[in-house]
Amino acid sequence: MKRLNKIREIMKENFLDAFLINSPYNKFYLANLYSNSGYLLITRNNQYALVDSRYYVQVKENAKEFNVIEISKERTIFDFLNEVIKKESIKKIGIEGDNLTYDNYMKLAENVKVVFLSISLDSLRAIKTSEEIEKIRTAAQIADKAYKHILSFVKEGMTEKQVERELVRYIKECNGDKESFDIIVASGERGALPHGKASEKIIKRGEFVTIDFGVNYNNYCSDMTRTFLLGEAYNKEMIKIYEIVKKAQWEAVKSVKEGITASYLDSIARNIIEKEGYGKNFGHNLGHGVGILVHEYPIIGKGNDIFLEAGMIITIEPGIYIEGLGGVRIEDDVLVTEEGFEVLTNSDRELISVKG
Repeated sequence: MKRLNKIREIMKENFLDAFLINSPYNKFYLANLYSNSGYLLITRNNQYALVDSRYYVQVKENAKEFNVIEISKERTIFDFLNEVIKKESIKKIGIEGDNLTYDNYMKLAENVKVVFLSISLDSLRAIKTSEEIEKIRTAAQIADKAYKHILSFVKEGMTEKQVERELVRYIKECNGDKESFDIIVASGERGALPHGKASEKIIKRGEFVTIDFGVNYNNYCSDMTRTFLLGEAYNKEMIKIYEIVKKAQWEAVKSVKEGITASYLDSIARNIIEKEGYGKNFGHNLGHGVGILVHEYPIIGKGNDIFLEAGMIITIEPGIYIEGLGGVRIEDDVLVTEEGFEVLTNSDRELISVKG
C-alpha cells in the first residue's frame, strides 16, 4: 500500500483525480505485472488493473490490492475508463507522457472525455525497500563472481564477442536470470568508445580491456565496469589514466551520503580528472540510479541538484577516453545509507594484469 500512497501523493500535488499507468516497469513495481500490455488505473479511493484474458488470472493472484478488470473487444479500456470517470466524478487523469505513444494517446483523447496531464514518475522507484536492496545486492555479488571468472577465462587471440558470450553463460550458471543490458567489451583503441559493445575484434597482448556489464536477478539489475590489462602495458599514458580514474572514482564513492547533491558528487570526480588535464575526455555523467531498470532516476551529473536520500542505489562511473589510444572506466553500485554508503560491487579496483 505504501507504493500506491506514493502515486496518490503525486496525484494530490498535481491536482489529479486519477493516474493511468502503462510503463511495464511501474506496473511491475505497483502490481507485479511485467508486461507492455495492460494499464493500471489509480483513483482517489480505488485501484484497478486493466488486462486482457492472457494476464487476468496471473494478476488476480499476484496483485491482491487491485480490482482486476478483464478488457476485451466487447468491453474496451475506453468503456471501462468512462464508467469509472462517471462513477467517481473524475475530471483530470495523469498519464506517463514519456512512455505513452502518440497513437495510443490520441486514441485515449478521442474516446475518453477527460483532461489528461503528462506527469513524470521518474522518482517513484528511487528509494529502494530492504527487499529490493537484497535483490540488487545479490545481482551485484553475481557480477563480482562473473568478473573474477572472466579474468581467468580471457586469453590473447579471443574476440570481444567470445568474452561477452562467456559472461552471459556464467551469469546464468550463477543463478542470474540474464545480463541486465548489452555487454560492453572494448579492447585497445576501442576502449575510447564509452558504449563500445562487444565486437569481433581480437584482443591483443598489451591492450587495456574495459568490460561494462550487469546482472538481472529477480527483475532487479546490477551494473559494474572494470578495466584490466592483458599482459604488460606498452603505453605509460594508459597506466597514468588508469590511476587518475581510480582516484576520481573512489573519492566520489567515499563522498556518497544523505544530503549531498548529485551535481556536487559529479564535481568531486570531474575536478580530479580536469586538474590532470583530461576534462574534455570525460564527457558523460558520473552515474545514475539502478533498480528494475539499469538506468533509473536520479542522474548523477552536472546541473542535477537533487539531494541523495538513504535507500537510493546509484552508480559511480568516471572514465577517460582518448580517440586512437583507448580508455578507462571504473564503476560500482553504491547504496546510500543513513550512516553514509555501502558499496555493493566489490571487485578489485587496482589495475590487474592478466597473463592470458
